[in-house]
Amino acid sequence: MDHPAPAHPGTTPNHPQRLQEAVARYHKPLVSYALSQAGNLERARDAAQDTLLRLCQQPADKFEQDIQPHLAAWLFTVCRNRVIDLHRKEHRMTATDTQSIDQANTSAGPSPAEQADTHDQQHHLLGLVDGLPGNQREVVQLRFQGGLAYREIAEVTGHSVSHVGVLLHEAIKQLRQQLTTLNA
Repeated sequence: MDHPAPAHPGTTPNHPQRLQEAVARYHKPLVSYALSQAGNLERARDAAQDTLLRLCQQPADKFEQDIQPHLAAWLFTVCRNRVIDLHRKEHRMTATDTQSIDQANTSAGPSPAEQADTHDQQHHLLGLVDGLPGNQREVVQLRFQGGLAYREIAEVTGHSVSHVGVLLHEAIKQLRQQLTTLNA
């Protein structure tokens, strides 16, 4: 029995489906991460779109062998590098726009009062996260906004896994102290 040939050389039957799943799963987290790094929603969307486009341009064999096993780390690394490239082109970095984050993460459901409460809490927490040193801020965003594991964060940032753990520990400790002080 003959098997149908792939759509074009270098593809596998599951390749387009895996790409679609990756785009659906990672688009929002990439935009959020890029926004936290770039401070501009349009620049963040551009970086995320460029990242996902680059993923889709990878040959199926490279995707399956080299990228798929480390997909999240690969995507966030490419996105991080794209944000840096965009930043170099524009020669400036702006503060995080919390309204833009809300636009990137909107979803139907909560009441207006719950939305206002959530917005206030997010705004407050984002302000505290923005006040963290750069390395700590980045690992917190990759961990909690991007959902990356320590190993994946290490791949994205170039830090060792243990250093990622130390940075996260110190960041969370500092955030807890600040929240305790503000709530007292």
